[in-house]
Amino acid sequence: MNPNADAAERTDASLIAALAEIHYQPLWDRYQRITPLAPSASDGAFHWPWREIEKLTGRTGVEVGLEDAERRAVIMCHPAFNGEIATTSNLISAFTVLEPGDRAVPHRHSAAAIRFGVQSEGSATIVNGRRCDMLAGDLILTPPMCWHGHINLSDHQTVWFDGANMPLVCELDANFFEPGSRDDDDFWKVDSGAERSWEVSGMAPLAGSMDSGDMSPKFHYSGAATRAALSAMTPDRDGSKLLRYTNPLTGDAVMATLDCYARRLGAGMETMPRRATHNTICLVTSGQGRSTIGDATIEWSKNDAFSIPHWKWATHQAIGDDADLFLLTDRVVFDRLGLLREETDGA
Repeated sequence: MNPNADAAERTDASLIAALAEIHYQPLWDRYQRITPLAPSASDGAFHWPWREIEKLTGRTGVEVGLEDAERRAVIMCHPAFNGEIATTSNLISAFTVLEPGDRAVPHRHSAAAIRFGVQSEGSATIVNGRRCDMLAGDLILTPPMCWHGHINLSDHQTVWFDGANMPLVCELDANFFEPGSRDDDDFWKVDSGAERSWEVSGMAPLAGSMDSGDMSPKFHYSGAATRAALSAMTPDRDGSKLLRYTNPLTGDAVMATLDCYARRLGAGMETMPRRATHNTICLVTSGQGRSTIGDATIEWSKNDAFSIPHWKWATHQAIGDDADLFLLTDRVVFDRLGLLREETDGA
């Protein structure tokens, strides 16, 4: 039997037709559809330059009122997904804008999400009764089903980077969403609260060593502390440094389905090629450089974002001086499912 023969010429044609009538399909001639030889991402690397969106954030703040909008966010949508709201196959990223005095209404949802400070000084995210101020480079977690809202207490527009795994959760059809009240003034009348217990790395309150499940009990990771930690690290042989944001109780990823990293690239040095089964969205937090991802080469600078699809070889190089990247990934999902595979060429 030739599986590539015309259906009418096949010796099993009538059998396949009979199977189809009762909602069966034969494995023998189509097994490669469900057991491909290797992952093959439908999306290539893509670049969202800051200079293109920066000129539109002002308009977004003026033309979109929060009285009618849940969030004033502009989402990076990869053209490979034909209009679907997705940055990579499992993740979305966005820039969110608040005008002076704005309050983005509280809500909660099943998806895991993060906020990362860009031009955000003067704004804050409230997460489950803790106020987390958003300075440049600060990482704020909003774990699944945690109440969260945003406020701008400054006299200027603020912008930050958002990331979430909504495409994954929606594909699993496992999302729940609960809106909060626009009239709940008490929601905003909080300070950092329990977050103070987790400010110092390497120390945890004994009474607070409660089971936090699969999410970090720490919601606010300081950008200043991250930069200091990177400066203190010894670089790898390719000149780069990689720092993982972790749950201080377990040392594992900050959430069960999102894994975050900070990376510093040594000036002029190219990293070793790497590829993995997980997806990554990179935000440039300082410097400029070049990345080669699959067959694409991206020239990037501060506040640009770009994607690294799964199972694509990627190398990075800082140009002129060191450069820092924030990495949002779904690595922990693949790890916990036993599907994580990572390769380095030249290790």
